[in-house]
Amino acid sequence: MTRTILTLAFSLTLTAAAAAQQSPAALPGMDSGSATPAAQTSPAQGSGASSSPAQAQASQPSASGQSQPSPAASGAPSAPAAVTNAQGMPTEVTITGSGGSAAKVGGQKPPLAITVDPFATIRGDLKPDPSLLLAVSPLTVSWQKTHPDFLDNQRVVEPWRTSFGRGPGIVFGVRKELDRAVGRHLSDQEAAHYGWTLTVADEAGRVFYRSGGPDSPPAEIVWSGENEDGEWIRAGHSYSAVYSFTAPDGSPYTIAGDPLLFHGIVHQEATGLYISLDSEALFGLDKSAQSLQSGGLDLLRSAADLIKRDYSGIPMSVRVYAATGDLGQSQASAVAAYLQRELMTPSDNIGEESSAAPFADQRVEIVVLNR
Repeated sequence: MTRTILTLAFSLTLTAAAAAQQSPAALPGMDSGSATPAAQTSPAQGSGASSSPAQAQASQPSASGQSQPSPAASGAPSAPAAVTNAQGMPTEVTITGSGGSAAKVGGQKPPLAITVDPFATIRGDLKPDPSLLLAVSPLTVSWQKTHPDFLDNQRVVEPWRTSFGRGPGIVFGVRKELDRAVGRHLSDQEAAHYGWTLTVADEAGRVFYRSGGPDSPPAEIVWSGENEDGEWIRAGHSYSAVYSFTAPDGSPYTIAGDPLLFHGIVHQEATGLYISLDSEALFGLDKSAQSLQSGGLDLLRSAADLIKRDYSGIPMSVRVYAATGDLGQSQASAVAAYLQRELMTPSDNIGEESSAAPFADQRVEIVVLNR
């Protein structure tokens, strides 16, 4: 099938070429500079009688009997050239552009240039606030004031307040107390043969905590403040540390350590962080004042600084154990109002609770609900 189509196309091409040779007349619209001459002598004509079709048309008479010049002879534009020859075959058409080689016809469109501002939606917010440029920094010092206002702000953490240490617990120097008990400095080899016992007793003389060993007294013991029964030492209560030593020959040595009295105690439990405060320091010797006393502001300020450093924004509860429930509620409201002002926290972020308790058990507890 393919061979048949190619053969047919080749035959048509040969037929068109033969027809063009038999009819050497110039195609319309072709000039002398084209591939085919505009006028060519036919074999049937002599060399002296040759004429072009244009010349023949110029001498043809009109319908009125008068001879009229052809458009070519008069200089008028000629009609568009035909696209087929005498045999109906398509002819070649040459399109020549003017303007030299620089003029080219292309199909590529120029890029679309659209100017877009990527910051149009926020450009208004990027403008500086003139009021900030004219503001006076609180850290500046001028002739009108001798210190920056920032340092006088009551809400700034004051690191010199050491009511609540950041150590791991209560430290007992056992090795130092051994030297003090025997009255001389013992070498490490001598001290290794001494037995030792550390006893912490409360105000009633009850043993609250005990630790010891048959030999080798440690240099220090760090106690968290919790005994084996899960009880914690209480703020405002006095505790005594007693050291007992036994020499290699059986001679006993006993010496009392420094008393333990804390107005504030911090410890972590499963329900939260407990900051226990002495009610006597906050509400007077009889613990019956409804407002905070001046001597207790330093203690409460230290508790607020502790919360600012590590537990800011966490909900908390103020629990007061007082002589009566109404007195406890008044004291709890006073402590909560102070913490709200110092911590700059909403009022619903601080809960209040009160309970009646004996004088020895009256205290204030700030429970940070971090668990």
